Amino acid sequence: MIKMLVLLLSLIVNGVCFATHQSKISVILPFADNDHPPHYLVNARGQITGGIEADVLKAVFAPREVEFSYIQLKRAALLLQQQEDYTCISPAPEELRGKAGYYESREILSTYHNRVMVLASSQFSLSSLAGLQDKRLLAFLGASKYLGEDYAELVKNNSRQYREFTHLSIAIPMLFLKRVDALIMDKNVFLYHAGRQNYDVRSGEHKVLFYDFFPPSHFTLMCKEQALITVFDQGMKKLRSSGELDKIISKNLSAGSRGFAPARLQ
Repeated sequence: MIKMLVLLLSLIVNGVCFATHQSKISVILPFADNDHPPHYLVNARGQITGGIEADVLKAVFAPREVEFSYIQLKRAALLLQQQEDYTCISPAPEELRGKAGYYESREILSTYHNRVMVLASSQFSLSSLAGLQDKRLLAFLGASKYLGEDYAELVKNNSRQYREFTHLSIAIPMLFLKRVDALIMDKNVFLYHAGRQNYDVRSGEHKVLFYDFFPPSHFTLMCKEQALITVFDQGMKKLRSSGELDKIISKNLSAGSRGFAPARLQ
């Protein structure tokens, strides 16, 4: 009788473990652009074909299936809270940090390298952010919140024009058409999409200067299950030490248009 109870208990426990091991992990990867996510690889039809973050998460959580939902930034955090189907999100929403039932990784999943981009033919040069005070500025959505106090103060007191874009397909040409004096966004995202739009930013009339006034912006993973965060942190360390992380990045870089890729992770 005792043996039968032990066997039954073992089957129940193993069954639960097996179900948990096999269950799908649904990850939200937010984006600000209304056309398609700027930091994932997209084919000519606008369909997402991959990306560093997605490939890293698949490797970290293998052999479990990982499903990705590309959702606009404004809706992402709300959907994570309201719908049980969604398990994780990256970047971790500021409004959910420290909130019960949401756990954040120690390891970094992605990194933005934001730059101020100016045409080389412009009649001005920059030595600091203060030089943008009287310029027409166009920045990524949320820049005034994410780029620090100095930048927030700058745009608050901007004497010309300041806007934050939601459409990359419109924003990038604005710089080359001289409708704005400076564009602020992630350098690799800019290079990738400028290349797709056939702008040669290395030379000629479209040559661009990149000013580095911002520290890298690091982003983590947030999940509703503490166990998943533990797996992620351990998995990232293994990917990095084994060299597998470098291979994932290299594969995505080689897939980029004109040699540029929308890499946000280092």
